[in-house]
Amino acid sequence: MAKRKKKRDLNRFRLLAAAIVAVLFFASILGYYLYRLGFSSGYEAADRKNAVVLQKIRDKERESLRKLLAQKQSQPSEILDLNLSQKVAHEKNVTEPKPKPTVAKQHKKRSKKVVLTGKKPKLAIIIDDVAFGYQVRAIQNLRMPINISFFPANERHPNTPRYAKRLRHYMIHLPMEALHYPRPEPNTLLTTSSDAFMERVIAKIRRDFPKARFVNNHTGSKFTADYEAMLRLVPILQKYRFHFVDSRTTPDTKVKEALAIYGEPYIHRDIFLDNKQDVGYIKKQLQKAVRIAKRRGFAVAIGHPHPATLKAIAQSQGILKEVRLIYLDELRFRSK
Repeated sequence: MAKRKKKRDLNRFRLLAAAIVAVLFFASILGYYLYRLGFSSGYEAADRKNAVVLQKIRDKERESLRKLLAQKQSQPSEILDLNLSQKVAHEKNVTEPKPKPTVAKQHKKRSKKVVLTGKKPKLAIIIDDVAFGYQVRAIQNLRMPINISFFPANERHPNTPRYAKRLRHYMIHLPMEALHYPRPEPNTLLTTSSDAFMERVIAKIRRDFPKARFVNNHTGSKFTADYEAMLRLVPILQKYRFHFVDSRTTPDTKVKEALAIYGEPYIHRDIFLDNKQDVGYIKKQLQKAVRIAKRRGFAVAIGHPHPATLKAIAQSQGILKEVRLIYLDELRFRSK
């Protein structure tokens, strides 16, 4: 009898011990789960907090960009690029060293210069950023020799070759890498672009625009300040029979030095006409361009197809009578 009682007590003890172990086991599993749940919740809360902070930073950056663009919206792309490049150069007080001689330097060709005929000073007015038919018609309505500079065809403006086909004189507004321009064109030439890529871009432009002789840079403050990049581009332009006009969107341009290596004439912008969309201001810029032309014999002014610009040109017959407006196609070159 005592043995049976002892055995029953032992069995109860074993059952109780097993129950306690089971309770502790499930309690530990529940505790671990609750711990992980809290741990994950903490991470998720931290992630949500970080996401809010990052979004605020992004919103501030977008707002700053919107304010900048709002301040500059009256300025065309090249002028915006130039102004920001000048500001950064001034703030950093950086003077870029003269380019080091390269292999190409050993094969420098005789440079060419522009041949000017007649006694009257010459002024070439370039209207670039041209992409649409209504812009072409507005420029043609001026009844003046104005150099229309077309964007290459892309998805933003696919019809520029068709507009150019109707014209005898036109040029190409070649997108090139900027330091400070937020909306680059498709197929913009970068300082890191391969020679093969640049040649594909230029070859397509030649196919699309068979009569063009000149290109000028759209933006390009970074590319034109890179001597080695320009040295790679110039022979490609020569291969496809293009002359380069420097829009001078950076005070650090190396275009002149690169062109000299290959014997190309250096043609560059002297005046931007429409830094401000104001007819009176643009007329004063035209007067400056005329003075430069009278002093040097030849000058280049660049404007954009804005109503104020075209209106100012139309109203400046008296200013422009002191020079002969020319198409760049009329220029001829000879070796120095």
